[in-house]
Amino acid sequence: MRDVRAETRARCPELADALEAACAAPLRFEGPDPWRHSADNHVHLWALEWWAERLDWIDTDYRVAFARTVTDHWRGRLRGLWPHRATGYRVYLYADLAPTLSVVADTPQGCPYAGVRRVATRHGVMAGYADRRWSDAFGGAWEVSPERVLAAVERNAGSIAKPTAQALGMQVGHLRTLIEAMGIDDRVNALRKRHGRRPARFRDPFADAPGDIALFEEHWPAGY
Repeated sequence: MRDVRAETRARCPELADALEAACAAPLRFEGPDPWRHSADNHVHLWALEWWAERLDWIDTDYRVAFARTVTDHWRGRLRGLWPHRATGYRVYLYADLAPTLSVVADTPQGCPYAGVRRVATRHGVMAGYADRRWSDAFGGAWEVSPERVLAAVERNAGSIAKPTAQALGMQVGHLRTLIEAMGIDDRVNALRKRHGRRPARFRDPFADAPGDIALFEEHWPAGY
């Protein structure tokens, strides 16, 4: 079996750090609404696509293995929570600006995403990134790095309002757009949670591009 964690650590330590962060992402299931679960429990694999522009060994098979490594780790972490005992889980990989993972409780409401294009395998999602340059989605280089944005949010106790935007030399609206484009909204909300702030609501890709988003769904039964 391919050991993606060891392989990545040996070939690109920075990407390995991003892999470990995705594996350890906060996961919670407050209430019965799967859309709320998705909002709380989604991780954009932006670092994977950023490095894919720079490392030619990152291909579709590696992307698939990367995503599978994260959800395999989640599978162990989610044992014992109420969905594990009562309903099971639905686990998703879908194609946003970067590949995105999400997990929700398997409730009678079913899949929380409407108007998607379902695919039978993870490969069906990841193949769409093979000939896509990450930077093409943004019309050029970002004026600041994702790490600098996150550091500014941390310094301002999780705020994405005027003080943080000014520290980065931009307007508040542009800061929010940049966070969405970078795919770091989940990490920003993790910082906000740590500082006692409510999650910020960012762009809904399913509303922006109905029918265009490839989605792979996996079921984990109760008590697995």
